[in-house]
Amino acid sequence: MDPTTAALKDLIYALCQRLVNRDPSLGWDGVLHDIQQTPTRDLSALALAPESALQEVQNEFKEAIAAAREQRNARLPVNALPPELLANIFQLGLEDYNWNAPVDHQAVISLVCRHWNRVAVNSPGLWTRWHGAEGLERFKRVRALSKSMGLILYCDNIYKHTWIQLSAEVGRWQDVFFNLMEDPQHWPGGFARLGKQSAPKLRKLDIFIDWSTSPHRKLDLFDPHDPCRLEELRLCAVSVVWNALNFEGLRRLFISDLTSMTPSLTEILQILRQNPRLEQLCLERVELGPETPELSTIDQPVSMDFLSSLEVDCYNSSADGLVRMMRFPHCKQIKIPKITASDPGSVSSLTHLMEASRNSIAAKQTRLVVGNDDFEISTSSGGEVLVRIERQRELVVNEFIKVSVASLATSPAVTLILKNNFSYDWTKQVISALAQLRSITALRFLGTPFDGEDNPGNPLDCLVQVMQEARHCFPRLNTLQCYINTISELESLRQVVLYRHQEIAGEEITEILPLKEVDVGHEEEWDLEDRCDAIFDEIQALLPGGSLKILSQRWGTGPISWNANWRGNALMFC
Repeated sequence: MDPTTAALKDLIYALCQRLVNRDPSLGWDGVLHDIQQTPTRDLSALALAPESALQEVQNEFKEAIAAAREQRNARLPVNALPPELLANIFQLGLEDYNWNAPVDHQAVISLVCRHWNRVAVNSPGLWTRWHGAEGLERFKRVRALSKSMGLILYCDNIYKHTWIQLSAEVGRWQDVFFNLMEDPQHWPGGFARLGKQSAPKLRKLDIFIDWSTSPHRKLDLFDPHDPCRLEELRLCAVSVVWNALNFEGLRRLFISDLTSMTPSLTEILQILRQNPRLEQLCLERVELGPETPELSTIDQPVSMDFLSSLEVDCYNSSADGLVRMMRFPHCKQIKIPKITASDPGSVSSLTHLMEASRNSIAAKQTRLVVGNDDFEISTSSGGEVLVRIERQRELVVNEFIKVSVASLATSPAVTLILKNNFSYDWTKQVISALAQLRSITALRFLGTPFDGEDNPGNPLDCLVQVMQEARHCFPRLNTLQCYINTISELESLRQVVLYRHQEIAGEEITEILPLKEVDVGHEEEWDLEDRCDAIFDEIQALLPGGSLKILSQRWGTGPISWNANWRGNALMFC
């Protein structure tokens, strides 16, 4: 090495050593700046240096800077962690993996520093995910770096060259989503049966067809004699050979948006009987197919002891037929968008719904909400039964209340909410059916003048009539919330509070608890404001130790501000 080059190298290395303890992120431009600040005598050889010598020095300087950065990074606390623990931290970043995120999580990690790159490249779990938009070159890298681990694949569509690569790794499929956006006739012919032999690691399969026409091709995906170890199966607008849905470990089954080539009621029951450990079942917007003579009718109910979530929405019929043939005693989340009144003498679907929620009702606070076309029971532990009524609304709700009384009586506290206006007779019938329950602690009459019946009844007047006809109505009632928009409704509220006060005062020993809170709501344009002060003062005087509120603000503490969220808050669980 000539003296000029050696002198330059000595100078550069001296500068580099100073940079190690300063800012290792400095690049070549920053180093040139430092060289320019160096005394001229130390750079006298620069004028005589050939271009090749300067280039050689520049390259070696870049290597020195990289080495300095690596040494600096090695001293960081995070890099003192064992590689296995660091790899686990990287893996945690993939738990909430977003397929549509523009950031390549693995690439970002591997480019931070050489140490992180070595850890990432040697962590197969980081390289198990692939999105079709990333291209086949990325898939080849995933295949190599993930080693023998199961693959998580998201395919927007399946073309021949893509399918060749994917199907070559079918033995490593673990969690696969296919979003098929073209005519089913153009799908690749390689959609073969998936069984233990061909897909031993497959645990979750999700097939979504974004195709406007009804399916006219069934996918023969599964082999009933060699069932998969699938834990979750989601089929959207996909028709399969239904009698092959027999999996030993299936836990979650979702079938949606299917109007033709669909399973019949008997086929669904057969699927459930073959998979009794299901935890979630969702049939959403599914039209049940016709029964076939060769299938024997199932006349014994199917027990689903592990089912915790059930949703049934049938296009062409109510859910009664299916619900009546199922037993799901431990189900916590139930949504039935269509149900009708039971035929006389038949087993009620509503009875099974109440049996499923009885355990959670007995241990937790409960909310019973009755609307124009639905009703809901929910508990503070997250249990929920939501039913939408297809027809015969009042008959269905009456039947529901009849079968629910025994369960509601076991709850420590029940809130009854009438969220819409109903006819006078029907409102009174609902209140009468529940009036003797000691578990009801709150009543909320939230129907506005703009919803419900054309000539709705006054629920407060219904309550007055029930209180006069039967003693000790709602004996543990302590909270009353109601909409007031007319003088007659306000007078009915005064009578309710007065009757309650008189009933308590008239008995030496009573099991009736006094009202603790009355909360009045009204529309924004309220014309009673100047005519109701005296009545509100009287109601407040009849609540010793309790409080009267207007739109959740204490009466008598100042001007009442409009509260647009009053009704919404009253509908919430609290």
